[in-house]
Amino acid sequence: MQHFPKNFFAAIRNLIDTLTRPHTGVPGGSLIFRSVARVVVPVGIASVWILSSVANAQISPDFPNPPTGPNPLTKTLSIFRGNMQDKITKSADTMPESKFSFRPTKDVRSFAEIVTHIADISYYLCANAKGEAPPAMSGAKHSKTEIMAYLKSSFDYCDSTYAAFADEHLNDPADFWGHRANKMFILTQLPSHDALHYGNLVTYLRLNGLEPSGGWF
Repeated sequence: MQHFPKNFFAAIRNLIDTLTRPHTGVPGGSLIFRSVARVVVPVGIASVWILSSVANAQISPDFPNPPTGPNPLTKTLSIFRGNMQDKITKSADTMPESKFSFRPTKDVRSFAEIVTHIADISYYLCANAKGEAPPAMSGAKHSKTEIMAYLKSSFDYCDSTYAAFADEHLNDPADFWGHRANKMFILTQLPSHDALHYGNLVTYLRLNGLEPSGGWF
């Protein structure tokens, strides 16, 4: 997108050359094309200004600067995770409890099941990164209050995991459901998994006429 204004102005310049070039084969051709140019050029300039503004607006000024201090790689992963965590929490807050059982088809998880699944995997992966057993998950969650509390608890658990992790251990061995991996894979998989299911939550909200509040990214 950063090259769009430059390329667009080049196209406008070529169009001006074409429109204002004498057209001997058409009676009054030059006058006609110059008249058209008077309309096209201002519209083109206005369009590029608007589109450039939109492109700049999409580059969020709230993104943090590259992390400084110790463990910059883990902090970078945690920024991505925190971004998705915030969007998921807002989506779950937005959906009314009466719609937590909503599922688009019988073959997919309900909204409540997706949120609970996100929390389950958060506990599992963050415990894996810590090298400990996942915390006990007591009983099924039925109400929105119970599910939200479980989700936020899992996110808090992961907050402590990332905050305490050191970059020097990113290549330490880890087990990913029987597959050999390293800790960096585990810490990267978590926000990727969150992003995957955030897309589900957005779709479920839209299908119920609700506006996600997670922002453009």
